[in-house]
Amino acid sequence: MTKTKFAFAASLMCGAITSVQAADKPPAVYWMSVSTEVGGAFGMGGMAMPSVGEMVTEGLLGGIFGGSSKSSPSDAGGARRSVLLQLSGAETPPDPKADHFIPPGQNMGESLPLISPRAGKLSRHEAPDEAQEPEKPKGKILMYWGCGDKIRASQPKVLDMATATPQQYAAFFKAFNVSAPRGPRPANGWTYARWPNEKDSQSVPKDSSLVGPQTIKANYAPEIRFDIPRQQDFLDPVVFTEMGSDLTKAVPFHWKPIPNATGYFSMAMGGQGDNEMVIWVSSEASHMGWSLMDYVPTGEVRKLIKERVIMPPSNTECKIPQGVFKDAGAMLQFIAYGQDLDLSHPARPKNPPKGWMPDWNTKVRLKSTTMTMLGQDPREKAAAGAGASGGRDYTSQPRKKGGSEVLENPLKSIKGIFGL
Repeated sequence: MTKTKFAFAASLMCGAITSVQAADKPPAVYWMSVSTEVGGAFGMGGMAMPSVGEMVTEGLLGGIFGGSSKSSPSDAGGARRSVLLQLSGAETPPDPKADHFIPPGQNMGESLPLISPRAGKLSRHEAPDEAQEPEKPKGKILMYWGCGDKIRASQPKVLDMATATPQQYAAFFKAFNVSAPRGPRPANGWTYARWPNEKDSQSVPKDSSLVGPQTIKANYAPEIRFDIPRQQDFLDPVVFTEMGSDLTKAVPFHWKPIPNATGYFSMAMGGQGDNEMVIWVSSEASHMGWSLMDYVPTGEVRKLIKERVIMPPSNTECKIPQGVFKDAGAMLQFIAYGQDLDLSHPARPKNPPKGWMPDWNTKVRLKSTTMTMLGQDPREKAAAGAGASGGRDYTSQPRKKGGSEVLENPLKSIKGIFGL
């Protein structure tokens, strides 16, 4: 065999060995969760959805109103931009190091350090799954759904939490199955890191842009390189152009279309006295909305638009039917979904062979959210300097509606239902 032929055969053998070794090692996984937020710490920071028990207790309050992504500061009614970076690699060096080198337009320096959180610093979404038996709350939940002028037949659906059986709980909280990949998180035999962290938790500037080259270098994962195009930059904030203030009538709300949004969803939640919670969702089918108030994969958004669960991007208006919140102060939540960017290296072939595995997978996912109080007169909003897009003072002040007293702050009533 000539030297040239031998060298060529040797290179093929080395390539085959490298391919086998790569196939034996799972790919590194990197996620960027990108959010635009208005009206309070609304987002869940890219975290997984809580269990039913958590939704009924922690999820209704803390999970909905808090998150762990890093947001830029803002005044009342202003938009914040936030980013959560998460990396996991199938190696465990004694001194793990990783950095995300960012484009100049992000205005956050040359790079962001990815740090492995201490076990005690893990959020409940990052920690290993544990079965927890929540304390059974008391009171009732009334469920409404659909945009329109009038409450539809067979509504509301009612759950008495004090007497409901596990089967009744499961049926009431049944939601559409959203198929979503599992993001990076701590696991045995893997190294996990994130930003923001205790080393760097700088705020995201209001003029920050993600467009441009991204490079992630780590000593426990292969180098990851990709570009973020314009359509995967921060979504515009949600801006309501009209919001009805009379809760004894149908409550219309209109919003500005958001470029690059793939769909919209909304839900409202309020409390009646100390014993009843009222929930409304924009879905045309009965659907407990928590699973949709966070990032949803683009393919699932398109599927749920066809099933009339998520509103299409061409839609810019909805009405909460008359009477849903006539006796309950309520908070309206709204989400616009962005288009995911899914990449791998090498790029996934059209018909991958059996056992094909890339070196790394990357997902960039986007959302824009807002939270606002229903029933506040537009003149009061302007006087408070909150504008039409959310963000206002949630002080508890009774107001008169039809001779009855309604609590301006529904959170107090909701907390009363769960004994918080």
